[in-house]
Amino acid sequence: MQTPKPVAAGRSYRVAARGWGAHRTIGAAVRAAPENSVITVAPGTYNEHLVLDRDVVISAESAEGTVELVATQGPAISVHSGAATLRGLVVHSGDPKGIAVSVRDATVVMEDCQVRGGRIDVAGWARATLNRCRIRDCGGAGVHATGDAHLWLTKCTVEDVDGSGVILAQAARAELSTTGLVRVTGAGLHLRDTTGAVLEDCDVAESGGAGVVLEGSASLRMLNSRLRDLAGDGVHATGSAPLGVPQASGPQQPPAQGIELTGCTISRAGGTALVAAADAQLRAQHCQLVSPGKTGVSATGQSRVDLTGCQITDSASTALVIRDSAHLIAEGCAMTGSAANGLFLGDESTSSLSSCTIGPSGFTAVHLSGAATADLADCTVAGAAEHGVRVTGRSVLRMTGGRIEQTQMNGLQLEGASDATVRRVSITDAVVGVRVDQTLHRPLIDECVVTGTRQSGLEAGPSSSPTVRGCRFDGSGAAGVFLDRESQAHIESCEISNVHGSGLVVWTRADPTIRSTTVTKCRKNAVYFAPQSAGTVEGCDFSETEYAALYIGTKAGPVVRDCRIHDVDQDAVLDDDAAAVFEHCEITAVRTTTIPSSAQARPGRAGGRVPSGDAGEAGPEKEMAELLAELDELVGLERAKQDVGTLVNLMQMVKRREEAGLLPPPLSRHLVFAGNPGTGKTTVARLYGQILRALGMLDNGHLVEVDRGTLVGEYVGHTAPKTQAAFRRALGGVLFIDEAYALVPDGRGNDFGQEAISTLVKLMEDHRDEVVVIVAGYPDEMERFISANPGLASRFTRTLTFDDYSADELVQIVVHQANAHQYLLDDDTRAALHRYFWAVQRGEGFGNGRFARKVFQEMTERHARRIAEQYSAAGAEMTARQLSALAPADLPDIDAPAAGDGAPES
Repeated sequence: MQTPKPVAAGRSYRVAARGWGAHRTIGAAVRAAPENSVITVAPGTYNEHLVLDRDVVISAESAEGTVELVATQGPAISVHSGAATLRGLVVHSGDPKGIAVSVRDATVVMEDCQVRGGRIDVAGWARATLNRCRIRDCGGAGVHATGDAHLWLTKCTVEDVDGSGVILAQAARAELSTTGLVRVTGAGLHLRDTTGAVLEDCDVAESGGAGVVLEGSASLRMLNSRLRDLAGDGVHATGSAPLGVPQASGPQQPPAQGIELTGCTISRAGGTALVAAADAQLRAQHCQLVSPGKTGVSATGQSRVDLTGCQITDSASTALVIRDSAHLIAEGCAMTGSAANGLFLGDESTSSLSSCTIGPSGFTAVHLSGAATADLADCTVAGAAEHGVRVTGRSVLRMTGGRIEQTQMNGLQLEGASDATVRRVSITDAVVGVRVDQTLHRPLIDECVVTGTRQSGLEAGPSSSPTVRGCRFDGSGAAGVFLDRESQAHIESCEISNVHGSGLVVWTRADPTIRSTTVTKCRKNAVYFAPQSAGTVEGCDFSETEYAALYIGTKAGPVVRDCRIHDVDQDAVLDDDAAAVFEHCEITAVRTTTIPSSAQARPGRAGGRVPSGDAGEAGPEKEMAELLAELDELVGLERAKQDVGTLVNLMQMVKRREEAGLLPPPLSRHLVFAGNPGTGKTTVARLYGQILRALGMLDNGHLVEVDRGTLVGEYVGHTAPKTQAAFRRALGGVLFIDEAYALVPDGRGNDFGQEAISTLVKLMEDHRDEVVVIVAGYPDEMERFISANPGLASRFTRTLTFDDYSADELVQIVVHQANAHQYLLDDDTRAALHRYFWAVQRGEGFGNGRFARKVFQEMTERHARRIAEQYSAAGAEMTARQLSALAPADLPDIDAPAAGDGAPES
């Protein structure tokens, strides 16, 4: 529909409040003027209610003064019929919540006008064109259109409204160009019923509600417009007309259908940038959704959302949420910097994404739950703080092409009764490339490449049955493929290489089928068969492993058929009562051959060492006896040594019960180390981790030592990521928190340390079998620390006490240091040391072993000075004993205890 034309110029009439002129009021001039007259109004204030019922032009005489039309009550201007043109007028209503300009079943053109203290109301079949107008300080709405009315606003401003900027109801239409809807308490634009609006190059800002609200079967088209700084959502639609065929922008456009946004920016919305609920249908092309206070896009009910070339950045929650029966189509979009998920799909929703980038994200990048279905084609998932893609519930994932990379947890996590088909996807820099924990379906992993994982390339959880075809696993930090107990995976035509553990680990009672697969360059075995495992291995190629190509555990009974084993030291190691069957295997370039030439191997134990393997295989870096001997060699610490020995016996019993198929007793491996500084807490913690590694209860047994500064941030939102990062470094080992009581300083209830403790408690629960946490500090302070959080008391049930070193034990430490550095201590010096350590003041903060090492260092420095002074003056040569013997004179100065203080005799 074309914009109404201004009224043609006719006879002219002049209005002036005083001075010369034909009329003193505008109403008098209107009543006197025939059709098509032009009424010019001199500057001044005219208190009247103007009724227009014919074609007329009312224009301010000049720009130098202001023509104000003020109504004490009711509308200042009412247009009932005909066509009126108003230029340069300032219109006031007597009621800010009432109507300033009323247009009903008529046509009006307003140019360079201001409307204050009342709205513009357009009803019936009215047509209203506003050019360069300003509507402000009104209530309810700035412009309200009903019936079949049609509005055109060009270069206008609607501002400071106690309500919505523009409201359309029934079948009204509006077209806004280069117009601002600013500082309204409600929505910038509110569409109801079957209304429709087109906005081009418009600015909707600082609203107290949503930028645009749609209800019923309304339609909206926004082109190159901006919605910013909103208290509510950007666009909130609880219904709309169906989407039409996408149209290119241009002057000859059909009426809007559904909700269409092109080239728009929605920034800093307090709520969600785009909301499609109920049966709303929304299409956004090349739009920017920046820093929404909640979600970037939310689709619920039976809504439909189409996104093309859009960017959703820095969402305070999830970037895209699709729930209920909603449907999403996204092409060439980017969802980056979201605080929660990048994409969350729930209930029975469906989604199709192509060439999209998802991440970084604060949680899992793509999370499917309920019975959702998602198709991802050539998408990039990167930088997730949790999993790259997680599929749970009864949801279904179909992913073809693309990448999953740089995830802090697993690249692809499949759980519950979900199903997945994943083809030609590259997964890199994850903890586990693919983890399958589903038992109802057989997911397909086809022609994927998994590289640079910190643990396994692929893990099949207990009782799972994935099909893995044509995949390549390279550079895994643990096993290439780990098949957990009772799993029945099908592995075919895969390549496994450059693995730090074993290529394939087949765990207890697992029964996989492995065909036409190449395994090479493994730090351990090509295939490790745990006790009581089974499986069929056909047509495979195994080479260049540091341990035997195959390890067959007790009562393991795999069938190895038509395989080639070459360029290894040993082809196979068979444990006691192994029941492997070998058929037609080719063995070349192997130093030690165990596989017989006959069709079936005789069970028994072959020569060669038993490998350490992965995920629970025996063989730590240090044997248990060596670790316990190293612990026993530490000076003093008798109570701590006894407690560690008790723990070792308990954990050995736990392991034997598990191997026997019995339930383990309740056991908390987390410990409190209570003692003063320098009593060996860090050293014992390091040995404890290695002992647990030797027992197979930790993967690595390494120690990560942290303190308050490592865990607690300096501002809101900083602590949890720091704590999570430290915890992740400790996975597989021991997290040692020194001076842990500093996390709960006295008198600071709102300290960020409480957030660190809460984060730790949750992580300890989520990773209870993957890490041991040891908290250390002064005995009294540690009691206060444990009581600071109920979760701590339930997780730290055992305290190891580290007593202060006696004078004799401190002497032993100095003697040990002297031996290590080739110094001599005769009996007199040792006796002097004993008296020295007896006499030293042991206040709070006494360094114990650190103090002893410091004393030794000072003795060497005083010895060097003494020897240099004696022998440089005499010019004599110094013997090796003189260069090495420390004397009582080399001890640091200290005030001796007074008589009767209990100092020992020398």
